[in-house]
Amino acid sequence: MSLTVKRKKENRVPPVAGGSYASACVGIIDIGEQYEKFKDEKQGKYVSKVIFLFELLGETVNVDGEHKPRWLSMEMTQSLHERSKLYKTLTAWLGRPLTEDELSLEGSGFDLTQMLGKNCLLSVSLEEKDSEQYNKITGAMGVPKSLQVGKPESELLLFDIDDRDEAVFAKLPEWIQKKIEKSTQYQIDPPEETPPEDAFLEGRSAPATRPEPPEDADGKDACPI
Repeated sequence: MSLTVKRKKENRVPPVAGGSYASACVGIIDIGEQYEKFKDEKQGKYVSKVIFLFELLGETVNVDGEHKPRWLSMEMTQSLHERSKLYKTLTAWLGRPLTEDELSLEGSGFDLTQMLGKNCLLSVSLEEKDSEQYNKITGAMGVPKSLQVGKPESELLLFDIDDRDEAVFAKLPEWIQKKIEKSTQYQIDPPEETPPEDAFLEGRSAPATRPEPPEDADGKDACPI
């Protein structure tokens, strides 16, 4: 066995060409409070995040010799401020402004689950970083009435960090599972089958406080899709 260690190349899904794609939302994943710190900030903060998973209708990707529906993802802060990415995405997708009841602090809010399974047109760009190409969703809008689109092949996935369904969690891509495991909710209340490392030694449960932020957190975790 060689003790010479080399950096391994990640098996990334090849990107699609930039353009507009008829799509469907096949996953709405609440990944909980995530530590976020940008380069120009001295101290980061915890913000609630959600990931939307979209199936590009008619597009497939080869995974271990099997053709599977092609997914792209969009991670957004759970904020309905008019300048937020989520607000802009929802209003363009729905083709209408959000109502006072959806926006007001005293109102019922906006139920993101109503977007699950809903079709849209995604604007997708082809970006490059560190000599590698990747896709970025730059916008989503409603499908014109004159355009006929199909239905997604993928199972619809809905995950709520405060009401965790471990069966759904097991179906999520590994990179999303890892993000969820970094959330404050998961750290404070991990699944019973994965207790804290020192639980058996000291008989203690998980601390009911936010975990310390990771030393290398910069708010830019890699996203393979």
